[in-house]
Amino acid sequence: MPLPAVLALLLYWASDEGGFRPALWYPGALIVVWLLVICVANPMFSLGRREWRSAALAFFALFALWSFLSIIWATVKGDSWDGANQTLLYFTIYAIFSRWSTNVRIASLFVSLYAIGVALVGFVTIESALHGGHPVSVLLGWRLAAPIGYQNGEAALFLIPLWPVLYLASRKEVPPLVRGLLAATASLLAQIAVLAQSRGSMYSFPIVFLVFVLLSSDRGRALVTALAVLAASAFNLSALLGVFRAGERGDAIAPAMTHARNGMIIVFLCLLVLGTLAAALDRRVSLAERTARRLDRGVLAAFGLALVLVSAIALIAVDSPTRSARNAWHNFTTGAAGGSNSSHFTSLYGTNRYDFWRVAADEFRSHPLVGIGTNNFATEYLQLRRSNEEPSDPHSIEMRVLSQAGVVGFVLFFAFLATAFVAVRRRGIDPFRRGLAASLVVGATYWLVHGSVEWFWEIPAITAAAMAFLGLAAAMTADAPRDEAVERRPDRRMPVVAVAVVALVASASYGAPWLSARYVDTASQSWRSSPSQAYRMLNRARALDPLSERPDLIAGTIAERRHDYGRMKVFFGRALNRNEANWYARFELGIAEYLTGDRPAALDQLERAKALNPLEPMTRLVIRRVRGHKAIDLAAIDRAFLARTRLYALGKA
Repeated sequence: MPLPAVLALLLYWASDEGGFRPALWYPGALIVVWLLVICVANPMFSLGRREWRSAALAFFALFALWSFLSIIWATVKGDSWDGANQTLLYFTIYAIFSRWSTNVRIASLFVSLYAIGVALVGFVTIESALHGGHPVSVLLGWRLAAPIGYQNGEAALFLIPLWPVLYLASRKEVPPLVRGLLAATASLLAQIAVLAQSRGSMYSFPIVFLVFVLLSSDRGRALVTALAVLAASAFNLSALLGVFRAGERGDAIAPAMTHARNGMIIVFLCLLVLGTLAAALDRRVSLAERTARRLDRGVLAAFGLALVLVSAIALIAVDSPTRSARNAWHNFTTGAAGGSNSSHFTSLYGTNRYDFWRVAADEFRSHPLVGIGTNNFATEYLQLRRSNEEPSDPHSIEMRVLSQAGVVGFVLFFAFLATAFVAVRRRGIDPFRRGLAASLVVGATYWLVHGSVEWFWEIPAITAAAMAFLGLAAAMTADAPRDEAVERRPDRRMPVVAVAVVALVASASYGAPWLSARYVDTASQSWRSSPSQAYRMLNRARALDPLSERPDLIAGTIAERRHDYGRMKVFFGRALNRNEANWYARFELGIAEYLTGDRPAALDQLERAKALNPLEPMTRLVIRRVRGHKAIDLAAIDRAFLARTRLYALGKA
């Protein structure tokens, strides 16, 4: 049963930081790769080759292989290894879902359970914070930032499964009570996404909504259902936006959150009851095929007319469209900041994505063919940035692939996406199956559209769900194996052996950095009570992951906190042996050299740290103190870094 296993894994990741930390997603990757081996041995797993989904798998496999090859020329090889492993994880999930023979009933059940599970995760997160008396703990900048920990990620987590749920809620084939439940679940997903107040979702939603209408079978039914759910959700919109307003005004958050939560429950129950009744009535009504087609076209025509009218009114309402567009472009390219105490959706807070993309484009121009290496961006950005942010990703799937994998990787990855989308297009199948497959593609499309301005690739709960949806859509539109083919059980020993060999190699690639990450996490938490044990754990972590400098960075930081400056020099020096472009290691090594009496070496390291991160203010401060033979307050430096991290999280730095 591969689908329930992956379903449980996706929901687990969704409930725990989106599976972002390596210690969270590496065990899941091990499970998935061996699940693939088990699947290949089963006749329900298609080995057909002359199919579009086979081409998609081939392109994805080549992209994963290219990601591993990029470790060779990457500056930060440890990060590149993690990135290649993550790419392999996504490939494996797409392989399982695209090749496992799935009928429409199983696909509908999987999508429904996933959507209900994600909605439940979001609601329980909010309810737990309210029940525990700490609603602020799930907010950042007064916007929902849990369970993933990133507001834009929260919106994507809840909006990706929205589209297939809306489609299922519109279909007569689905039992009335289930349709009511799915309509209520769709409303809950949309409302929780509003609490995150992601401007990326605000831009992405209307684009994807139009794609949903265009791709759905029985478009009129799907459109009416979607509009009814969104209209019902809008009754609670003021309360949802009120959470942000309360935080900005300095009012108590708990009452605002409680009001929004209560509104969610009321809308959910109303849609559950009314949706079920409407679905039961819908089953009793039968229209002639010609009448149904005319009604469908009439609904679409009315929607198109309304869309044109709304667009015209919006243009007229804008004082000067040209000036507004120019101001918006200026804010985007300069990161200019403004504010709004009513909604983050309408705020003028600046974004530094233009600067991220500028650096990514520069890196692509410098390395056009092969890129700078998977997951490598942070070091390059620090050297060339104009903002005060320190991202590890260019915040765009397209710019990420182009800058990190070059033209070769870009062609492979988008050839995969193109063939994966084409694999879903097939005539001659029943409208329900075709429409459900299209709605799954819409879910993956949302990931791509919103991910064009975000770093979703590094969040497994989001990207793995998109790959699962895309694969499931391809499997649904393919022919299921005949009963005699299943009973005959053709010899699959060679494919199983081949995949098992790959799984063994992948397990080694996953296992070493996973165990290393666990040792690092444990040492980081326990060093105060047992520093010697922490050092031993970090040595094991270093041996397990020969490419990462993180164990040495943590060990050096522990030595600095314990005022063991000799060890501090050793550990940060070892970190630089693995990544000579790490500005922080040079910064700390420079401090250690100064505290142990070697002032010229200290200045050399600090100047090199400054060259690697020219806008870092602490480096300039320490250089001035070293040149003036003044004392360095390590605790003050640590407090400054911590305060800056908190400001970044709140979006105020």
